[in-house]
Amino acid sequence: MKKLLKRFTKIVLIVVFALVLVVAITLGYFTIVEYNPKDVEPLLIKNNLETKVELDQDISVLTFNIGYAGLGKNEDFVLDGGMKSRPDSKDVVESYLDGIKSLLTSHPSDIYMLQEVDLGSRRSYFIDESNEIEELLGNNYNSTFAYNYNAKFVPFPVSLTNYLGKIESGILTLTKYQVKSSHRYQLPGAFAWPVRTVNLKRAMMVNVLPINNSSKELIVINLHMSAYDGDGSLRAQEMEMLKEFLNEQASLGNYVIVGGDFNQTFPAAKGVYPAKPGYYVAYPIDNDFLPSEYRFAIDITKPSCRLLNEPYNKTSPNTQYYIIDGFIVSNNIKINKVETIDHDFQYSDHNPVSLLIQLLS
Repeated sequence: MKKLLKRFTKIVLIVVFALVLVVAITLGYFTIVEYNPKDVEPLLIKNNLETKVELDQDISVLTFNIGYAGLGKNEDFVLDGGMKSRPDSKDVVESYLDGIKSLLTSHPSDIYMLQEVDLGSRRSYFIDESNEIEELLGNNYNSTFAYNYNAKFVPFPVSLTNYLGKIESGILTLTKYQVKSSHRYQLPGAFAWPVRTVNLKRAMMVNVLPINNSSKELIVINLHMSAYDGDGSLRAQEMEMLKEFLNEQASLGNYVIVGGDFNQTFPAAKGVYPAKPGYYVAYPIDNDFLPSEYRFAIDITKPSCRLLNEPYNKTSPNTQYYIIDGFIVSNNIKINKVETIDHDFQYSDHNPVSLLIQLLS
C-alpha cells in the first residue's frame, strides 16, 4: 500500500511539474515575442505626393472603423456578449471587405482615417486589408500605417476552434496631399502582465501636412482608443496625453484634425442612445475636456456604432447603438458639414463619418 501511495504521489508530482513547466515556457514565449514599441516611432510614407493642402479650399475627410472586415451584419463578438471570435469563412470577410471598399469609393475623400485594418490576422483569414485598400484608391493617395495590435498568438477565448490567434492590425491614413512626416505615438497605460503580452498596444498616428503659402501645418491625428477598460484608468491616461498634444499644437498655431473611434460618448451625444441594463456603457467624455481652441465635430442624428451582442437586426429589442466615432477640430478650421453615413451596419459594426472643412486663412 505504501509503495502504491508513493508511486501515485510521484506521478502526481511529475504531472504538476510538467504542467508548471508548460505554463512557464508558454508565458516565457509570450513575454519574449511581445510587441514593445517605442514611445514615438517614425512611419513609412508610401507613395508620397507633391500636392500641398491649400487654405480656404474644401477638404473632405472620412473616418471609418472597418472592424477588420469581420464584424458585419451577420456577426456577433464574445466580448460584447456574443458567441464568436471571427466570421465563419474567408468568403464572408471578402464580402464585407468588398462592401467597405464600395463605401470608400462612393464617398470619395481627400483624407481617409481608417481603424481596425488587418495586415495578417487569423480573425480575417490573413487578408492584407491595408494593401487591398491602397490598391483600390491607387496612386492618387499616399498611405501610412501604425500598429494598434501586434501579437503572435492570442489564446482568447480559449477553445480548440474559437480563438483569435495571430493578430496584425492597426490604423491606416490615406491622403491626396504631401505628408511631411508621420509618427506613431504610443498611448500610455497597459494591462498587467501576462495579459499585456497578447493585448492591444494602442497608439495615435500623427501626420504633418505642409500648407501652401503658410508657415503653419495641418496635423492629422488618427486614433482608436481603449474599450473594455473597467475602471476607466487607461482611457483617462490616453485622454490626458491627447489633451497635452492638442495644447502643444494650439500653442504653435497649427491646424488640427483628430478623427477616429474614441470608444467614448461625446458630450453632445450623451443620452441619445442610453445603454440598456447589463450592456456595455461607452465612457462619457468630460464636458470640459477640450481646450478652448478646439471643438467636436459629430453627427448625433444617426448611430456610429452598434453592440455586437447578436447579429444585426434593426427591429430587435436587444439592438444597442452608440455615437463614439467623430472628430475634434481646431477653431481655425471652418466646419461646413459633418455626417454619419448610415450603411445599416452591413459591412462593419461602425458607420463612417464624413467631414467637410476649410482651413481659414
